[in-house]
Amino acid sequence: MLLLVLASVRTRLGQYAGVLLISAMSAGLLTLLASVLDSVHRADPGHRAERSAQSLLGLVGGTSGFAALLLVANTLALVAQQRRTETGALRVVGATTAQVRAQIVGEAAVVAALGGVVGAAGGALSLGPALGWLIDHHVLPVGPQSGFSPVGFAVGLLSTIVIAVPAALAAVRGPLRVSAVEALREATVERRTLPLGRAIAAAATLLLAVAVWDRYRRKSGAHEALNGGMALCLTLLIAAWLLLPLVVRPVAALSALPGRLLSRSSGRLAAANSAAAGRRVAAMAGPVLLAAGLSTMLMCGNAVSQATATAQDALQQENNAVGMRLLMTPLIVCAALGILNTLLLATRQRRQEFAALRLAGSTRAQLLRMLGWESVVVVLCGLLMAGVVIVVFLAGLSARMAPYLTDVTAVLPWSDLAQVAAGCAGLGVLGVLIPGALVLRVTAVRAVE
Repeated sequence: MLLLVLASVRTRLGQYAGVLLISAMSAGLLTLLASVLDSVHRADPGHRAERSAQSLLGLVGGTSGFAALLLVANTLALVAQQRRTETGALRVVGATTAQVRAQIVGEAAVVAALGGVVGAAGGALSLGPALGWLIDHHVLPVGPQSGFSPVGFAVGLLSTIVIAVPAALAAVRGPLRVSAVEALREATVERRTLPLGRAIAAAATLLLAVAVWDRYRRKSGAHEALNGGMALCLTLLIAAWLLLPLVVRPVAALSALPGRLLSRSSGRLAAANSAAAGRRVAAMAGPVLLAAGLSTMLMCGNAVSQATATAQDALQQENNAVGMRLLMTPLIVCAALGILNTLLLATRQRRQEFAALRLAGSTRAQLLRMLGWESVVVVLCGLLMAGVVIVVFLAGLSARMAPYLTDVTAVLPWSDLAQVAAGCAGLGVLGVLIPGALVLRVTAVRAVE
Protein backbone atom coordinates (compact mmCIF):
# COMPACT_ATOMS: atom_id res chain seq x y z
CA MET A 1 0.00 0.00 0.00
CA LEU A 2 2.85 2.39 0.80
CA LEU A 3 4.38 1.92 -2.65
CA LEU A 4 0.97 2.53 -4.24
CA VAL A 5 0.52 5.71 -2.19
CA LEU A 6 3.98 7.02 -3.11
CA ALA A 7 3.42 6.24 -6.80
CA SER A 8 0.03 8.00 -6.72
CA VAL A 9 1.53 11.09 -5.06
CA ARG A 10 4.31 11.18 -7.65
CA THR A 11 1.82 11.13 -10.52
CA ARG A 12 -0.33 13.82 -8.89
CA LEU A 13 2.36 16.32 -7.96
CA GLY A 14 0.57 19.05 -9.89
CA GLN A 15 -2.63 18.41 -7.95
CA TYR A 16 -0.86 18.23 -4.60
CA ALA A 17 1.60 21.09 -5.22
CA GLY A 18 -0.62 23.64 -3.49
CA VAL A 19 -1.19 21.37 -0.48
CA LEU A 20 2.55 20.76 -0.23
CA LEU A 21 3.37 24.48 -0.39
CA ILE A 22 0.73 25.55 2.13
CA SER A 23 1.69 22.68 4.45
CA ALA A 24 5.31 23.79 4.34
CA MET A 25 4.39 27.41 5.07
CA SER A 26 2.06 26.54 7.95
CA ALA A 27 4.66 24.18 9.45
CA GLY A 28 7.34 26.85 9.11
CA LEU A 29 5.16 29.46 10.77
CA LEU A 30 4.16 27.24 13.69
CA THR A 31 7.75 26.04 14.14
CA LEU A 32 8.96 29.63 14.30
CA LEU A 33 6.27 30.69 16.78
CA ALA A 34 6.81 27.71 19.07
CA SER A 35 10.60 28.17 18.88
CA VAL A 36 10.36 31.87 19.80
CA LEU A 37 8.15 31.06 22.79
CA ASP A 38 10.52 28.28 23.84
CA SER A 39 13.50 30.66 23.62
CA VAL A 40 11.71 33.32 25.66
CA HIS A 41 10.70 30.74 28.25
CA ARG A 42 14.27 29.49 28.62
CA ALA A 43 15.57 33.06 28.99
CA ASP A 44 12.90 34.41 31.37
CA PRO A 45 10.51 31.69 32.58
CA GLY A 46 7.24 32.91 34.06
CA HIS A 47 8.08 36.60 33.94
CA ARG A 48 6.75 39.61 32.05
CA ALA A 49 8.70 38.94 28.85
CA GLU A 50 7.24 35.45 28.52
CA ARG A 51 3.71 36.64 29.25
CA SER A 52 4.06 39.46 26.70
CA ALA A 53 5.40 37.07 24.07
CA GLN A 54 2.64 34.56 24.76
CA SER A 55 -0.01 37.26 24.43
CA LEU A 56 1.30 38.68 21.15
CA LEU A 57 2.42 35.48 19.47
CA GLY A 58 -0.56 33.51 20.71
CA LEU A 59 -3.00 36.06 19.27
CA VAL A 60 -1.48 37.07 15.96
CA GLY A 61 0.77 34.12 15.20
CA GLY A 62 -1.69 31.55 16.47
CA THR A 63 -4.40 33.04 14.29
CA SER A 64 -2.10 32.96 11.27
CA GLY A 65 -1.10 29.38 11.94
CA PHE A 66 -4.68 28.30 12.46
CA ALA A 67 -5.71 29.98 9.22
CA ALA A 68 -2.92 28.16 7.38
CA LEU A 69 -4.09 24.82 8.78
CA LEU A 70 -7.67 25.55 7.71
CA LEU A 71 -6.39 26.32 4.21
CA VAL A 72 -4.61 22.95 4.18
CA ALA A 73 -7.86 21.23 5.15
CA ASN A 74 -9.82 23.21 2.56
CA THR A 75 -7.39 22.30 -0.24
CA LEU A 76 -7.33 18.62 0.71
CA ALA A 77 -11.13 18.54 0.74
CA LEU A 78 -11.20 20.05 -2.75
CA VAL A 79 -8.64 17.51 -4.03
CA ALA A 80 -10.71 14.63 -2.61
CA GLN A 81 -13.88 16.10 -4.11
CA GLN A 82 -12.23 16.21 -7.54
CA ARG A 83 -11.47 12.49 -7.25
CA ARG A 84 -15.07 11.36 -6.77
CA THR A 85 -15.17 9.83 -10.25
CA GLU A 86 -11.94 7.95 -9.60
CA THR A 87 -13.23 6.80 -6.20
CA GLY A 88 -16.42 5.44 -7.75
CA ALA A 89 -14.50 3.76 -10.57
CA LEU A 90 -12.11 2.03 -8.14
CA ARG A 91 -15.03 0.64 -6.19
CA VAL A 92 -16.76 -0.54 -9.37
CA VAL A 93 -13.70 -2.61 -10.34
CA GLY A 94 -13.52 -4.23 -6.89
CA ALA A 95 -11.57 -1.98 -4.52
CA THR A 96 -12.95 -1.99 -0.99
CA THR A 97 -13.85 1.15 0.92
CA ALA A 98 -10.98 0.47 3.33
CA GLN A 99 -8.48 0.31 0.46
CA VAL A 100 -9.74 3.53 -1.13
CA ARG A 101 -9.75 5.30 2.22
CA ALA A 102 -6.25 4.10 3.05
CA GLN A 103 -4.90 5.30 -0.29
CA ILE A 104 -6.36 8.82 -0.14
CA VAL A 105 -5.58 9.34 3.55
CA GLY A 106 -2.11 7.91 3.02
CA GLU A 107 -1.48 10.36 0.16
CA ALA A 108 -2.60 13.27 2.36
CA ALA A 109 -0.33 12.11 5.19
CA VAL A 110 2.68 11.74 2.87
CA VAL A 111 2.19 15.20 1.33
CA ALA A 112 1.64 16.79 4.75
CA ALA A 113 4.71 15.06 6.17
CA LEU A 114 6.88 16.25 3.27
CA GLY A 115 5.60 19.79 3.68
CA GLY A 116 5.99 19.55 7.45
CA VAL A 117 9.64 18.50 7.25
CA VAL A 118 10.54 21.25 4.78
CA GLY A 119 8.55 23.89 6.66
CA ALA A 120 9.82 22.92 10.10
CA ALA A 121 13.41 23.08 8.85
CA GLY A 122 12.76 26.52 7.37
CA GLY A 123 11.10 27.73 10.57
CA ALA A 124 14.02 26.51 12.67
CA LEU A 125 16.50 28.35 10.42
CA SER A 126 14.41 31.54 10.65
CA LEU A 127 14.49 31.67 14.46
CA GLY A 128 17.70 33.72 14.70
CA PRO A 129 16.66 36.53 12.31
CA ALA A 130 13.14 36.64 13.75
CA LEU A 131 14.37 36.94 17.34
CA GLY A 132 16.84 39.62 16.33
CA TRP A 133 14.11 41.61 14.58
CA LEU A 134 11.71 41.35 17.51
CA ILE A 135 14.40 42.41 19.99
CA ASP A 136 15.69 45.28 17.81
CA HIS A 137 12.13 46.68 17.55
CA HIS A 138 11.56 46.26 21.31
CA VAL A 139 8.77 43.77 20.90
CA LEU A 140 10.79 41.41 23.12
CA PRO A 141 13.45 42.33 25.69
CA VAL A 142 17.10 41.38 25.30
CA GLY A 143 17.81 37.88 26.53
CA PRO A 144 16.28 35.13 24.36
CA GLN A 145 18.92 33.25 22.39
CA SER A 146 18.52 31.50 19.07
CA GLY A 147 19.18 27.79 18.82
CA PHE A 148 17.48 24.61 17.69
CA SER A 149 14.22 24.04 19.55
CA PRO A 150 13.04 20.40 19.51
CA VAL A 151 9.66 21.56 20.81
CA GLY A 152 9.22 24.04 17.97
CA PHE A 153 10.32 21.53 15.32
CA ALA A 154 7.91 18.89 16.66
CA VAL A 155 5.01 21.35 16.76
CA GLY A 156 5.55 22.41 13.16
CA LEU A 157 6.04 18.89 11.82
CA LEU A 158 3.13 17.26 13.61
CA SER A 159 0.64 20.10 13.12
CA THR A 160 0.25 19.56 9.38
CA ILE A 161 -0.11 15.79 9.74
CA VAL A 162 -2.62 16.15 12.57
CA ILE A 163 -4.84 18.40 10.43
CA ALA A 164 -4.28 16.62 7.09
CA VAL A 165 -5.33 13.13 8.16
CA PRO A 166 -8.73 14.12 9.69
CA ALA A 167 -9.35 16.46 6.73
CA ALA A 168 -8.75 13.64 4.25
CA LEU A 169 -10.90 11.24 6.29
CA ALA A 170 -13.74 13.75 6.36
CA ALA A 171 -13.43 14.51 2.63
CA VAL A 172 -13.53 10.86 1.56
CA ARG A 173 -16.26 9.87 4.00
CA GLY A 174 -19.14 11.02 1.79
CA PRO A 175 -18.23 9.14 -1.42
CA LEU A 176 -17.50 5.95 0.53
CA ARG A 177 -20.83 5.93 2.37
CA VAL A 178 -22.86 5.52 -0.82
CA SER A 179 -22.80 2.83 -3.47
CA ALA A 180 -20.16 2.91 -6.19
CA VAL A 181 -22.70 3.89 -8.86
CA GLU A 182 -24.07 6.64 -6.63
CA ALA A 183 -20.53 7.93 -6.06
CA LEU A 184 -20.05 8.17 -9.82
CA ARG A 185 -23.33 10.06 -10.15
CA GLU A 186 -22.39 12.51 -7.39
CA ALA A 187 -19.21 13.37 -9.27
CA THR A 188 -21.45 15.02 -11.86
CA VAL A 189 -24.51 16.04 -9.86
CA GLU A 190 -23.90 17.67 -6.50
CA ARG A 191 -25.95 16.70 -3.49
CA ARG A 192 -27.55 19.69 -1.81
CA THR A 193 -27.16 18.51 1.77
CA LEU A 194 -24.51 19.66 4.22
CA PRO A 195 -22.28 16.71 5.24
CA LEU A 196 -23.22 15.45 8.70
CA GLY A 197 -19.73 15.81 10.14
CA ARG A 198 -19.44 19.38 8.92
CA ALA A 199 -22.88 20.23 10.29
CA ILE A 200 -21.98 18.81 13.71
CA ALA A 201 -18.68 20.73 13.71
CA ALA A 202 -20.50 23.97 12.79
CA ALA A 203 -23.07 23.49 15.55
CA ALA A 204 -20.32 22.76 18.09
CA THR A 205 -18.40 25.86 16.97
CA LEU A 206 -21.47 28.08 17.35
CA LEU A 207 -22.04 26.69 20.86
CA LEU A 208 -18.39 27.37 21.62
CA ALA A 209 -18.82 30.96 20.42
CA VAL A 210 -21.74 31.44 22.82
CA ALA A 211 -19.75 29.94 25.69
CA VAL A 212 -16.69 32.09 24.96
CA TRP A 213 -18.76 35.27 24.81
CA ASP A 214 -20.56 34.40 28.05
CA ARG A 215 -17.25 33.70 29.79
CA TYR A 216 -15.70 37.02 28.86
CA ARG A 217 -18.95 38.91 29.44
CA ARG A 218 -18.62 38.16 33.14
CA LYS A 219 -15.20 39.81 33.33
CA SER A 220 -14.48 43.54 33.56
CA GLY A 221 -11.73 45.57 31.95
CA ALA A 222 -10.90 46.77 28.44
CA HIS A 223 -8.35 44.01 27.85
CA GLU A 224 -10.83 41.27 28.75
CA ALA A 225 -13.52 42.89 26.60
CA LEU A 226 -11.19 42.96 23.60
CA ASN A 227 -10.05 39.37 24.13
CA GLY A 228 -13.67 38.23 24.36
CA GLY A 229 -14.63 40.03 21.18
CA MET A 230 -11.72 38.58 19.22
CA ALA A 231 -12.33 35.07 20.53
CA LEU A 232 -15.97 35.42 19.47
CA CYS A 233 -14.93 36.63 16.02
CA LEU A 234 -12.49 33.76 15.53
CA THR A 235 -15.05 31.09 16.43
CA LEU A 236 -17.72 32.73 14.27
CA LEU A 237 -15.35 32.82 11.29
CA ILE A 238 -14.72 29.08 11.70
CA ALA A 239 -18.47 28.46 11.94
CA ALA A 240 -19.11 30.58 8.83
CA TRP A 241 -16.46 28.61 6.92
CA LEU A 242 -18.06 25.33 7.99
CA LEU A 243 -21.55 26.54 7.04
CA LEU A 244 -20.55 27.90 3.62
CA PRO A 245 -21.86 24.88 1.64
CA LEU A 246 -25.26 25.39 3.29
CA VAL A 247 -25.61 29.16 2.83
CA VAL A 248 -23.58 29.66 -0.33
CA ARG A 249 -26.52 29.31 -2.75
CA PRO A 250 -28.59 32.26 -1.48
CA VAL A 251 -25.40 34.29 -0.97
CA ALA A 252 -24.22 33.36 -4.48
CA ALA A 253 -27.60 34.36 -5.91
CA LEU A 254 -27.21 37.79 -4.32
CA SER A 255 -23.59 38.05 -5.46
CA ALA A 256 -24.58 37.15 -9.03
CA LEU A 257 -26.88 40.17 -9.40
CA PRO A 258 -24.16 42.43 -10.91
CA GLY A 259 -23.45 39.84 -13.59
CA ARG A 260 -27.14 39.32 -14.36
CA LEU A 261 -27.71 43.06 -14.70
CA LEU A 262 -24.57 43.99 -16.62
CA SER A 263 -24.09 40.98 -18.89
CA ARG A 264 -27.07 39.40 -20.59
CA SER A 265 -25.32 36.18 -21.62
CA SER A 266 -22.00 35.63 -19.79
CA GLY A 267 -23.24 37.03 -16.49
CA ARG A 268 -26.40 34.93 -16.51
CA LEU A 269 -24.46 31.79 -17.44
CA ALA A 270 -22.03 32.48 -14.58
CA ALA A 271 -24.97 32.90 -12.21
CA ALA A 272 -26.46 29.58 -13.34
CA ASN A 273 -23.11 27.80 -12.97
CA SER A 274 -22.63 29.19 -9.46
CA ALA A 275 -26.14 28.17 -8.42
CA ALA A 276 -25.60 24.61 -9.69
CA ALA A 277 -22.14 24.15 -8.10
CA GLY A 278 -22.56 25.23 -4.50
CA ARG A 279 -19.77 23.02 -3.15
CA ARG A 280 -17.28 24.35 -5.65
CA VAL A 281 -18.23 27.97 -4.92
CA ALA A 282 -18.03 27.28 -1.17
CA ALA A 283 -14.56 25.73 -1.52
CA MET A 284 -13.39 28.71 -3.58
CA ALA A 285 -14.95 31.34 -1.31
CA GLY A 286 -13.60 29.75 1.89
CA PRO A 287 -10.03 31.13 1.63
CA VAL A 288 -11.41 34.60 0.78
CA LEU A 289 -13.61 34.46 3.88
CA LEU A 290 -10.72 33.42 6.14
CA ALA A 291 -8.22 35.87 4.70
CA ALA A 292 -10.52 38.89 4.84
CA GLY A 293 -12.09 38.00 8.20
CA LEU A 294 -8.91 37.18 10.10
CA SER A 295 -6.97 40.16 8.72
CA THR A 296 -9.82 42.52 9.59
CA MET A 297 -10.14 41.03 13.09
CA LEU A 298 -6.44 41.53 13.82
CA MET A 299 -6.37 45.08 12.47
CA CYS A 300 -9.49 46.12 14.37
CA GLY A 301 -8.27 44.49 17.58
CA ASN A 302 -4.91 46.23 17.35
CA ALA A 303 -6.54 49.62 16.69
CA VAL A 304 -8.89 49.27 19.68
CA SER A 305 -6.06 48.04 21.90
CA GLN A 306 -3.94 51.08 21.06
CA ALA A 307 -6.87 53.44 21.59
CA THR A 308 -7.58 52.10 25.10
CA ALA A 309 -3.97 51.73 26.23
CA THR A 310 -2.90 53.82 29.20
CA ALA A 311 0.12 56.08 29.01
CA GLN A 312 2.19 53.50 30.89
CA ASP A 313 1.48 50.85 28.31
CA ALA A 314 1.49 53.05 25.20
CA LEU A 315 5.09 52.16 24.24
CA GLN A 316 4.46 48.44 24.60
CA GLN A 317 1.31 48.74 22.51
CA GLU A 318 3.29 50.49 19.79
CA ASN A 319 5.94 47.76 19.89
CA ASN A 320 3.24 45.10 19.73
CA ALA A 321 1.81 46.83 16.67
CA VAL A 322 5.20 46.50 14.99
CA GLY A 323 5.31 42.82 15.90
CA MET A 324 1.78 42.33 14.61
CA ARG A 325 2.73 43.75 11.20
CA LEU A 326 5.61 41.28 11.03
CA LEU A 327 3.57 38.29 12.12
CA MET A 328 0.67 39.14 9.82
CA THR A 329 2.95 38.71 6.82
CA PRO A 330 2.74 34.88 6.88
CA LEU A 331 -1.04 35.13 7.21
CA ILE A 332 -1.25 37.34 4.15
CA VAL A 333 1.10 35.12 2.13
CA CYS A 334 -0.63 31.87 3.17
CA ALA A 335 -4.04 33.37 2.48
CA ALA A 336 -2.93 34.57 -0.95
CA LEU A 337 -1.50 31.16 -1.83
CA GLY A 338 -4.60 29.45 -0.46
CA ILE A 339 -6.90 31.60 -2.56
CA LEU A 340 -4.86 31.16 -5.73
CA ASN A 341 -4.32 27.42 -5.25
CA THR A 342 -7.98 26.68 -4.48
CA LEU A 343 -9.18 28.65 -7.46
CA LEU A 344 -6.56 27.04 -9.69
CA LEU A 345 -7.66 23.52 -8.70
CA ALA A 346 -11.34 24.33 -9.10
CA THR A 347 -10.84 25.95 -12.51
CA ARG A 348 -8.58 23.23 -13.93
CA GLN A 349 -11.19 20.65 -12.93
CA ARG A 350 -13.61 22.15 -15.46
CA ARG A 351 -11.55 21.54 -18.60
CA GLN A 352 -14.10 19.21 -20.16
CA GLU A 353 -16.94 21.61 -19.34
CA PHE A 354 -15.11 24.45 -21.11
CA ALA A 355 -14.34 22.17 -24.06
CA ALA A 356 -18.03 21.24 -24.42
CA LEU A 357 -19.02 24.91 -24.41
CA ARG A 358 -16.42 25.71 -27.05
CA LEU A 359 -17.57 22.82 -29.24
CA ALA A 360 -21.10 24.18 -28.87
CA GLY A 361 -19.98 27.52 -30.33
CA SER A 362 -18.73 29.63 -27.39
CA THR A 363 -15.60 31.68 -28.02
CA ARG A 364 -12.63 32.00 -25.67
CA ALA A 365 -13.54 35.61 -24.99
CA GLN A 366 -17.07 34.66 -23.97
CA LEU A 367 -15.83 31.94 -21.64
CA LEU A 368 -13.29 34.32 -20.06
CA ARG A 369 -16.07 36.83 -19.43
CA MET A 370 -18.13 34.05 -17.86
CA LEU A 371 -15.18 33.12 -15.63
CA GLY A 372 -14.74 36.78 -14.73
CA TRP A 373 -18.33 37.00 -13.50
CA GLU A 374 -17.94 33.70 -11.65
CA SER A 375 -14.89 35.10 -9.88
CA VAL A 376 -16.99 38.11 -8.85
CA VAL A 377 -19.54 35.73 -7.33
CA VAL A 378 -16.80 33.85 -5.43
CA VAL A 379 -15.18 37.03 -4.10
CA LEU A 380 -18.47 38.61 -3.07
CA CYS A 381 -19.57 35.40 -1.33
CA GLY A 382 -16.38 35.33 0.74
CA LEU A 383 -16.44 39.05 1.51
CA LEU A 384 -20.16 39.09 2.37
CA MET A 385 -19.81 36.20 4.80
CA ALA A 386 -16.74 37.78 6.35
CA GLY A 387 -18.61 41.08 6.56
CA VAL A 388 -21.49 39.51 8.46
CA VAL A 389 -19.09 38.05 11.04
CA ILE A 390 -17.16 41.32 11.37
CA VAL A 391 -20.39 43.29 11.91
CA VAL A 392 -21.34 40.92 14.74
CA PHE A 393 -17.81 41.22 16.14
CA LEU A 394 -17.83 45.02 16.09
CA ALA A 395 -21.35 45.22 17.51
CA GLY A 396 -20.42 43.02 20.46
CA LEU A 397 -17.10 44.80 20.91
CA SER A 398 -18.75 48.23 20.89
CA ALA A 399 -21.20 47.14 23.59
CA ARG A 400 -18.45 45.71 25.80
CA MET A 401 -16.03 48.60 25.23
CA ALA A 402 -18.62 51.34 25.92
CA PRO A 403 -17.22 52.17 29.41
CA TYR A 404 -13.69 52.51 28.01
CA LEU A 405 -14.15 53.77 24.43
CA THR A 406 -17.15 55.78 23.31
CA ASP A 407 -16.90 55.09 19.57
CA VAL A 408 -15.08 51.97 18.42
CA THR A 409 -15.66 52.65 14.72
CA ALA A 410 -13.84 55.99 14.96
CA VAL A 411 -10.50 54.34 15.72
CA LEU A 412 -10.66 51.60 13.08
CA PRO A 413 -8.11 51.72 10.20
CA TRP A 414 -10.67 52.01 7.41
CA SER A 415 -8.14 52.57 4.64
CA ASP A 416 -6.20 49.43 5.63
CA LEU A 417 -9.42 47.44 5.79
CA ALA A 418 -10.35 48.63 2.32
CA GLN A 419 -6.94 47.49 1.07
CA VAL A 420 -7.53 44.02 2.57
CA ALA A 421 -10.88 43.73 0.77
CA ALA A 422 -9.37 44.98 -2.48
CA GLY A 423 -6.44 42.58 -2.19
CA CYS A 424 -8.72 39.58 -1.61
CA ALA A 425 -10.90 40.64 -4.52
CA GLY A 426 -7.92 41.01 -6.83
CA LEU A 427 -6.52 37.62 -5.88
CA GLY A 428 -9.93 36.03 -6.38
CA VAL A 429 -10.35 37.43 -9.88
CA LEU A 430 -6.80 36.58 -10.94
CA GLY A 431 -7.06 33.12 -9.40
CA VAL A 432 -9.95 32.30 -11.74
CA LEU A 433 -8.96 34.16 -14.89
CA ILE A 434 -5.30 33.11 -15.12
CA PRO A 435 -5.85 29.31 -14.87
CA GLY A 436 -8.97 29.73 -17.00
CA ALA A 437 -6.96 31.42 -19.73
CA LEU A 438 -4.35 28.64 -19.58
CA VAL A 439 -6.99 25.91 -19.79
CA LEU A 440 -8.69 27.61 -22.73
CA ARG A 441 -5.43 27.61 -24.70
CA VAL A 442 -5.82 23.84 -25.15
CA THR A 443 -7.89 22.89 -28.17
CA ALA A 444 -11.42 21.78 -27.40
CA VAL A 445 -10.95 18.31 -28.89
CA ARG A 446 -7.86 17.60 -26.78
CA ALA A 447 -9.57 18.86 -23.60
CA VAL A 448 -12.47 16.46 -24.06
CA GLU A 449 -10.11 13.45 -24.32
